[in-house]
Amino acid sequence: MAVQIAWGITGAGHFLKETFDVMGKVAELKKVKVTAYVSSAGIDVVKMYGFWDKLRLISPGKYLQEVFVEVEEGPSAPHAGRINRKIYKALIVSPASGNTVAKVVHGIADTIVTNAVAQAQKGEVPVYIVPSDQHEGFAETALPYRVERSECKLCRPCLVVSACPYSAVEIIDGFPSIRSMLCQGCGLCIASCPYGAVKYGEKIRLRLRKVDVDNLEKLREMDGITVLDNPQQIEKIVEKVIGNLTL
Repeated sequence: MAVQIAWGITGAGHFLKETFDVMGKVAELKKVKVTAYVSSAGIDVVKMYGFWDKLRLISPGKYLQEVFVEVEEGPSAPHAGRINRKIYKALIVSPASGNTVAKVVHGIADTIVTNAVAQAQKGEVPVYIVPSDQHEGFAETALPYRVERSECKLCRPCLVVSACPYSAVEIIDGFPSIRSMLCQGCGLCIASCPYGAVKYGEKIRLRLRKVDVDNLEKLREMDGITVLDNPQQIEKIVEKVIGNLTL
């Protein structure tokens, strides 16, 4: 008998790759089915980082393996109601943006993911959250696709523009520019530039805000919610859920 897991994805780039690495491993287990709940911001981020196709493989669309997106469900998210019926053995939210954490701790359920959390709490379904903002100070995160102007040779015609099948690259002030909301993360732009001006996955340091860290501490105190330090810890949680069902 398969174990059903609900998985919320929000608009955080930090921990996104690690999340999909773990999601892929979980989905490969024959004993697990994953239903994805993706916020509006989450859809944008998943696509621009190039993980949309992988998500469709993890949750291919069969019953209890769907991808529910906010633009189709709306903020009321009717399919989030499944969760309080105890169909799922756990709700995982990874990565959880600072905005999502803030809404959860203040009881706001106006996105598909925060609605899912609220329904899980009402139905006493365990919730496991991996916040993108963990500790006050600095954190390292990866950037999506972009063009480094200092390395661009202003080729005409620009091969990056013509290579993009989604028309996500346009010329602005003479330089190619990637429109993040149209980018699907296919990576053809990187291969098309002979001078390496297109970048992906560059690491930058960001200062985490105190307000986000304070909200995280409030999240830790909420009933029915377990805060995880990183996506890798999710594997142990899933193993525990499977183990409890086979005892």
